Amino acid sequence: MSWPAPLLLAAAWALAAPPGSPPSAGPPGGGAAQAAVPFGPEAVWAVVESHQPELTACYEQRLAEGREIHGEVIVSFVIGTDGVPLKARVRRSTLRDPEVEACALRAVRGWIFPRPNVPQPVELPLRFDEVGRTTTKG
Repeated sequence: MSWPAPLLLAAAWALAAPPGSPPSAGPPGGGAAQAAVPFGPEAVWAVVESHQPELTACYEQRLAEGREIHGEVIVSFVIGTDGVPLKARVRRSTLRDPEVEACALRAVRGWIFPRPNVPQPVELPLRFDEVGRTTTKG
């Protein structure tokens, strides 16, 4: 079985909204309402954006331990037709911190996305910088 081309969420999106921008409406609701949300990059992005605090916490915990780390982690996964991430793995990392990488994977594995008609591969580049912020590459 071949998967569709990966949905690359790198573009110019950032996990944090620019200063002065209106607050995000957040991700669609869970459960049965999730099935009614159309699948697409914006819907996937809303889920990623709503989970930014989890990703930031992974990084900030290591900073609090005195680690001086920064870099990019590309998380690759497939959104199943039930909206659950499958086969999540670190595709590439310049972070060189297995604990932050594992924490980010645990976070992604717990998210629920809108349901695609067919399984949808995703590559999610996450940049962790010195001030403890997490953004997508852009």
